[in-house]
Amino acid sequence: MVEINGILDFIKLVVVSTASQLIWLLGLLFIFGLILYIFARFTRITYVKSVGQKLDIIFTGWIGTPVHELGHAIFCIIFRHRIVEMRLYQPNAEDGTLGYVNHAYNPRSTYQKIGNFFIGVGPIIFGALVLYAAFYYLVPNMSSIFSNIEAQSQVLVESVRGQYSGVMASLWGTTKSVLSNLFNANNFSDYKFWIFLYLAICISSHMQLSPPDIKGATGGLISLVLLFFFFNLIVLGLEALGLSSHFGNWWNYIKLENYASGINKWVGMFGALFVFATIISGINFVATYIILTIYNLIRRRGLINPAF
Repeated sequence: MVEINGILDFIKLVVVSTASQLIWLLGLLFIFGLILYIFARFTRITYVKSVGQKLDIIFTGWIGTPVHELGHAIFCIIFRHRIVEMRLYQPNAEDGTLGYVNHAYNPRSTYQKIGNFFIGVGPIIFGALVLYAAFYYLVPNMSSIFSNIEAQSQVLVESVRGQYSGVMASLWGTTKSVLSNLFNANNFSDYKFWIFLYLAICISSHMQLSPPDIKGATGGLISLVLLFFFFNLIVLGLEALGLSSHFGNWWNYIKLENYASGINKWVGMFGALFVFATIISGINFVATYIILTIYNLIRRRGLINPAF
């Protein structure tokens, strides 16, 4: 029984280590990806139930859709998928698609299978980067605004590693600070700020993942989980057997935790980008809902339910 208990404890250690590492690396992507999905979906439903999807396509789709599809395409290139066919913007009234990227890969390649996950969630990652670029080039007081978001990044990193104290209060404080600094009188008098607002609305409206995107990302996530599981199985197994000492100082390069400071920096940076994208997407939804609800009330159609 002692041997069986030891094996069970070891398996538990591998599973817990794998889960904690994936949450550490991808937790913020999942959390803010879900929030961005909800905001984008609510915005789309609000359009459909008021003025129709065509206005959304015309007003935001011609910019938002290419950014969305490029998010897929860039990760296709990074993970060596072959792009079979790509349409950055081609609205189809029959199936409702606005664009697409069809790609093929080698199913025997673990690297390419993992790529399916990043290709699937690519629009969220790339969309956040494009939003930041527009913010950087077009908003006059960009530095003072984003410094508040960057200050939040370390709190976010600690939250995905199990330290939740003060997260909501910090996020709320950051959101209020960003809104007050973004919408000030000086910015409203600068034409570049209005360009930024329009671009931000277009991009955030189309960061929503489609069902095929989610399906493809799920398949890649399974491969990613298995890769981490077997990696931890080998590393922790060597440590349990006392064989890790034979690697000398080289063993420090194998342990993922030894890269914590560098990983935290990147996780925090993308966390800050996701916070910013979420704020913009939330502003877009609230503004869209208020304006189109007023329009619906004038047309005597009643209030809009953006959930379904």
